[in-house]
Amino acid sequence: MRIQLRFQLLTLLLLLLQNIFAQKTLPPSLSNEYQSFFAQKNSTPDETLPVPDIAAAKAEDDQQIEQARFATPVLTSITTLQKGNWTELPDHSWVWRCRIHAPGALALVVLFEQLKMPEGGELFVFDQQQRRIIGPVQKQNLTESGKYTIGTIPGDDITLEYHAPPFSKGQESININRVDYAYHLGALADGDPWAADDFGNSLQCNVNVNCPEGAAWQTQKKGVARILMVFQGGSAWCSGTLIANTGGTGIPYFLTAHHCQILLPNPMFDQWAFDFNYEFAGCTNLPNEPSYQNSVGCQRMAWREETDFMLLKLNSLPNGANAYFNGWSRATTPAATSAFIHHPQGDVKKFSADNGAAVSHPNTINWGTGFGISPVNSHWKVVPDIGIYQPGSSGCPMFNNSKLVVGQLHGGSAVNCNVNAAYFGMFHISWDQGTTASSRLKDWLDPGNTNANTQAGYDQPPAPATISGNIQSWWGVPLRNNPVVISGSTVDTVMTDSLGNYIFNNITPGLNYTITPLSKNDPLNGVNAFDLILISRHILNLEPLTPAWKLIAADANESNTITTFDNVDTRKILLGTAATFPNQRSWRFFPANATFADPANPFANMPASSIQVNNVLQSVTGVNFFGVKLGDVDSTSDPASN
Repeated sequence: MRIQLRFQLLTLLLLLLQNIFAQKTLPPSLSNEYQSFFAQKNSTPDETLPVPDIAAAKAEDDQQIEQARFATPVLTSITTLQKGNWTELPDHSWVWRCRIHAPGALALVVLFEQLKMPEGGELFVFDQQQRRIIGPVQKQNLTESGKYTIGTIPGDDITLEYHAPPFSKGQESININRVDYAYHLGALADGDPWAADDFGNSLQCNVNVNCPEGAAWQTQKKGVARILMVFQGGSAWCSGTLIANTGGTGIPYFLTAHHCQILLPNPMFDQWAFDFNYEFAGCTNLPNEPSYQNSVGCQRMAWREETDFMLLKLNSLPNGANAYFNGWSRATTPAATSAFIHHPQGDVKKFSADNGAAVSHPNTINWGTGFGISPVNSHWKVVPDIGIYQPGSSGCPMFNNSKLVVGQLHGGSAVNCNVNAAYFGMFHISWDQGTTASSRLKDWLDPGNTNANTQAGYDQPPAPATISGNIQSWWGVPLRNNPVVISGSTVDTVMTDSLGNYIFNNITPGLNYTITPLSKNDPLNGVNAFDLILISRHILNLEPLTPAWKLIAADANESNTITTFDNVDTRKILLGTAATFPNQRSWRFFPANATFADPANPFANMPASSIQVNNVLQSVTGVNFFGVKLGDVDSTSDPASN
């Protein structure tokens, strides 16, 4: 497969059009519209990382038989103030680009100590050959803590590209404190069972989940995700599944293996990444990497060594994941047949099955130093007839013949494509044999204490949608305490907060809505004698007003022309002989992405003052506006005034 990747040169053009969020836009520097602005940028790396001690890392790996680390950390400090360069685009948006070189790395994982951005901001990461383009990462993808993880990106030379919305430069916070350096070559290259970058490195005897063998498991597969686990000492792969609860809620509990958290010391759960729907659409392995949906961060809720289970709660589920919460059974009898769905080596989703009955393993299992000894009759033993498992499959769900989860993969005995045994910690023992809520499942998966023996799976429950955005003055200062109206199936008014943000909650999905900012009553705000002078000089064609927003501000009577009448109306406000402008408002609002075909005459094709949001199926963000203060052509008004 790696050879295929090398000679399929034509696919590189297609890869430019895809990334992990399946987005339709490209980084500005790779788009036809803006490529010319970046022709001379980043010709050399902005940051060259030191090469870590790979021999020491591999020697450390060899001490643990279940070690699945593929990358070791390299500490750094990269911010938008220290590294890279900024480029302004014609629409007054800005692009920060930073190229990072890690000599000899096979792939890189980028860890952010802080990643914050305003509405409309977009971050992309890609390798020099554009084999993998990750992004756009947007505000709604970020974590409350600000910590974030992006990876893996193949190769040793990558570019980060942040696109700041117009007039928002400086509102972002980008701080990279570590880059994980992948050093294993992968099974297809040298027989090493550990893989450096995920895509295409699992053994060829794995079976893709969308092959005929997995046709009956298309619902259950939607709950399975791969985990990019981040530790103080590096990165590793595991698998797991969303798991249903008896309340039928959408709490994103996620079942995986206990030993996944001890592969290395000090798991950094707030930077673990969960990738859903990472699979080929069909049965054949392809040279083009598929897209997927990603969520970062989790909390550890419960775990127990004896049955090797760990229950996490994800910070969120990614938009568009169409996730499924897999059901479970506490049955003590062995499954007549079984199946498991997993991500071996972090590769695309695979399917394995045992057509015979599972067996309760009657002996203890010694997992080696640091990994404990499993008691007798605590694990199901299966021998797959279809597919295999590999490092990275750990934690994946074992399904019985009713397609309910009865355990999760601990490990076993396998040599390349020959699996002698695979052992799964028993769900029914994990259920209630722990002594506290943090060592058993029932407290989390049976919140009503129903004592149910089984729970059917269900689709991700629809959450009430929200519509949110931001309002700023056209020069980039938030409008505080500004009313915003939503109209459609409901009518409501909210106020912007201190940062100019607003949100409408509990929106009924599937309908159309109109968002309209209303003007605050502050006509005198920012109006002064100098404005009268500037308007007069424009009328006399001595000093034309630019940019277009100043022309709109000068049009005090909103006649779509600028005449002496506008100066008269502005003077009345300044002298206190009029309480309001002629149209009874102080501010005019426009979509933040509004452009003018002729900036010298913005009135020729004025954008609407509202934004229509149609067929709202999930939360909508980035419904942003710019405000123009009437009479204030020198931008001295205070948008934060009450």
